[in-house]
Amino acid sequence: DLLTKVKFGESIEDLQTCRLLIKQYIPTGLFVDPYELASLRERNITEAVMVSENFNIEAPNYLSKESEVLIYARQDSQCIDCFQAFLPVHYRYHRPHGKDGETFIVVRNPDLLMYCDQGKGYKSFWRVENKSKGMVGSQGQ
Repeated sequence: DLLTKVKFGESIEDLQTCRLLIKQYIPTGLFVDPYELASLRERNITEAVMVSENFNIEAPNYLSKESEVLIYARQDSQCIDCFQAFLPVHYRYHRPHGKDGETFIVVRNPDLLMYCDQGKGYKSFWRVENKSKGMVGSQGQ
């Protein structure tokens, strides 16, 4: 399973009115089962939706393409400026290889998109970039 945690620190004052959308890229060595996601959504365990089309969960890694999943993160009850999202991922079949039997799969950092309702018809939309680049966003009504 993939657990994504996001901590904002002091950069945003009131996160209570915000929703964080995570766009997670799933490498070819892993897959997400869309039927499992639908079941988890029905039980209110996660808010995740497959974005990729023509997705084959049976294909081995060497016949697969990277896929994308959108997940609404939930605010962490243990941390006031934190969000977290849970995504069940599964290992794909790989070609047989050397004697050690290990395969390394790199999962890229996700894209983060934030929406905050600040009342009085004023809303903010942010695309959050990694820590070294800071936060980039646009605001509108």
